[in-house]
Amino acid sequence: MNEPYKILKSGGEAECELKKSRFIAHLQAVETEAEAQEFVTRMKKQYYDARHNCYAYVIGKDADKVKYSDDGEPSQTAGLPIYNVLRESGVRNCCIVVTRYFGGTLLGAGPLARMYAEAAKLGLEASEIATLKYGVEFKITSDYQNGDKIRRYLETGGIDIVETFYTDKVTILARTGFKDFDKVSADLISLTASKVEISKTKDAYFVDTNA
Repeated sequence: MNEPYKILKSGGEAECELKKSRFIAHLQAVETEAEAQEFVTRMKKQYYDARHNCYAYVIGKDADKVKYSDDGEPSQTAGLPIYNVLRESGVRNCCIVVTRYFGGTLLGAGPLARMYAEAAKLGLEASEIATLKYGVEFKITSDYQNGDKIRRYLETGGIDIVETFYTDKVTILARTGFKDFDKVSADLISLTASKVEISKTKDAYFVDTNA
C-alpha cells in the first residue's frame, strides 16, 4: 500500500525504421482517459496521411485504466506490444502513440510487433520519468521578502513545490517525505528568523527528485 511508482513527467518522441516503414513514437503525460483519447485524436490529425496511428495508455497508481489499439494493423502486432513496453517499464499516467508510414514491403507479424515495441522503448528513453513516493503535503505562509528565500531553499533542496499563491502574503504548498518534514520545517524557521507559518495539510504522493 502506498508504494512508490513511476509516472511520465514529460513526454518525448523517437523514430525507427525497417524496410522503409517508419515508426514514429510520441508520448504524453495523461491523468484521465479523456486526456489520453484527446492526445490520440490530435496525433491522428497531425499524421492524417499515415496508414496507422496505434496506441496504448496506462493510467493510475495501480494501472486501473488500460487501453490499446492496433488501428488496422494485424491483431496484437501494434497496440499490445506498445502496452507491454509500458507495463514492463512500470510507468503510469502515460499515453504512447506510434505512427507508421508504410514503406511498401510487408513486414510480417513478428517484425511488425518488434518495431512497434522498439519505437515505444525509444520514446520512453527520450522522455522524462519521475518517481512518486508517499509523504506529507504542507503549507508555508510568509511575507514577500521571506517568500523568495523559502522558494529558493525548496528548489535547491529538490522539494516538490505543488502551487504558490500570492495575496497579502506568500503561501506555498509543498510535499516531501515523512522523515524529511521536521528538518525542512526547522530549516525554514531558522532561515526566516521564525517569520513563517508551517502546517501539514494531508498525506500525499510527491515527486522524489533523488530517485
